[in-house]
Amino acid sequence: MSVLTIVEASKQFNVTRPRIYRAIQKGELTTSLNEEGVQVVQVQDIIRLFGHQKQKTVSKAVRNNVLDTDTKLIQLLEEQLKKAEEDKAFLKQQINDLRKDFDDYKLRIEHHPQTDQRTDVTSHDPVLEDETLQIEQPHNMTEKTEKKVDDPAQQDKPTKKSLFSRLVREILK
Repeated sequence: MSVLTIVEASKQFNVTRPRIYRAIQKGELTTSLNEEGVQVVQVQDIIRLFGHQKQKTVSKAVRNNVLDTDTKLIQLLEEQLKKAEEDKAFLKQQINDLRKDFDDYKLRIEHHPQTDQRTDVTSHDPVLEDETLQIEQPHNMTEKTEKKVDDPAQQDKPTKKSLFSRLVREILK
């Protein structure tokens, strides 16, 4: 005689375990313990009680309603998936554009054009020993710097005076 555990019987005959336990309590099923100490029931008793049970039938109206709901849900999910894929492609393009811009800026920063160390010298300009041009300062500019260097008292005084100090100085003169 073949026997099944309660869990196996519930899976094979599509019956819940509490339903099997209720049948055991009512005396409709008899159980015994196997060598492992697990409750088992005989297959003939399970077939007698649950084998001839009719499958629940679903009406066509309910089935069609479920199918319509499922198809709408599938269409909605497909649209969301399509939009997500478009967004993904757009973001990948944005990332590629940013990387390209970044690389361009990086090249601009790193690129230092090699300028010729020798500069054109005209015959009127005096040439220093390192062959660079002398920067001529205006004549007025050199006189001002010489005055500042010659008079150390003026170096300590700030060059910018407030209106009040200028008025006081004028009054005291």
